[in-house]
Amino acid sequence: MFYRKINILAVLFLASFQSMAGFEGGLSYEKLLRLNSPQNKTDAVDWVTLSSIYKDKARDTEVYGEANLRYFFNGPESLNYSLPELYYSSDTDDSTWTFGRKVVNWSLNEKYWLVGNLNGRQGFTLLSSKQEGLTGLHYTKSATDNIDLGIFFSYFHIPVLNPGISIEDGKVNSNSEWIRRPPESTIILGTAVPIEYRINMPSIGDVVLKKSLGINAAYKWKSGAISSYAIYKPENNLRTNAEASLSTDGSKVIAVANPIVNHHLMYGIQGKQYFGDVLGVVSFDVNDPNANLGDDFEVLNPLQLEDDDRIFESEYFTIKPNYDRESYLSVSASVDRTNYILSLNYIHLMSDNTRGSDDFFSETVKWKSTVGLMGRVMWTESLFTLIDYRYDLKREDQIIRIEGDYIISNSFSLRVGAELIKSPENSSYWSAYRANDTVYTSINYLF
Repeated sequence: MFYRKINILAVLFLASFQSMAGFEGGLSYEKLLRLNSPQNKTDAVDWVTLSSIYKDKARDTEVYGEANLRYFFNGPESLNYSLPELYYSSDTDDSTWTFGRKVVNWSLNEKYWLVGNLNGRQGFTLLSSKQEGLTGLHYTKSATDNIDLGIFFSYFHIPVLNPGISIEDGKVNSNSEWIRRPPESTIILGTAVPIEYRINMPSIGDVVLKKSLGINAAYKWKSGAISSYAIYKPENNLRTNAEASLSTDGSKVIAVANPIVNHHLMYGIQGKQYFGDVLGVVSFDVNDPNANLGDDFEVLNPLQLEDDDRIFESEYFTIKPNYDRESYLSVSASVDRTNYILSLNYIHLMSDNTRGSDDFFSETVKWKSTVGLMGRVMWTESLFTLIDYRYDLKREDQIIRIEGDYIISNSFSLRVGAELIKSPENSSYWSAYRANDTVYTSINYLF
């Protein structure tokens, strides 16, 4: 009866949307089928997703908003929510002022490689490339016919919220299987002792009232451009540190998690050039979580790690979050035509990041030297297929995503897909998800 009421309300809600100019979106019921049994197995295999977009564009102004909700109704009921973009934009003869949340396209290859350093990742699924923008003032100006400038400034920060976690009865829980969880026990004098987790939640002001400053410059010509950027801002994900103590009766270790916001500096240079219909992009990007831009943009001092609680050592375990600088060289070639999209991609880790994936409250880099092939084909006006294959030449990781979409009518579509992961080395980022092979299906109502 409860779900019947929900369905009736959803239909009424969508009917009201259809009568509002500027709105479009979809409601989908999705189901997940496991091909194996992951270690962190949840009951969240059925959910309803609501996606909506609002767009109102006049001659010199634009209002744009996009929102996504995902409700898990089996197992522990929970809700994922995301606001990828929400902004007001105003154009003049040679500049654009944008206020709000918007994706920053300063690193063209970041989205494909799921890096999530510049723009946040929505995090509804493990391999989703959906991005969440930065909130603040976005300003672009055409200084000359060939030179464009861009500035981002903000006193407000919205971190990535998905996949969500909670601490209940001393254990870390999540409705997502693609989030790494800390260990449930540790060894003391040769005996396994359980770890009970607690959390010191930061205030909203300590998280959102953070400053950002970024600049981008591009020199363009008829068939291409070269650009560079630098941005200093809070990391999209909260860092999680912890301190530990042994309970008075010695039966457990109590770990108190302390989420913190850390600033980082990103900078890079990229060039793009069209060769007929083929767009080639070469990009070099650096992410430095230890950079310090001065007192007005406060950041943890890398020379005072222990004083700032970035490293915790006890007789039970050592907590040392990774504050390693990472640099990537990436190359892509893509063709975007009416009936198909093809791309060839490559990314190479230029910095020395040797950490494994078993560190406490930390994880290794996603890619070391990886090739990616992606193709999306429109076979008919009703049938679409996608295949995305990535292979790490050093770790031998293989990541495969396959999707097929069939449009039943103007208002309904059916999707079937699969995510397959092979990761032979335990030190790989993807080794934690090697048992997360899934097939998923969804039926979608479009409005």
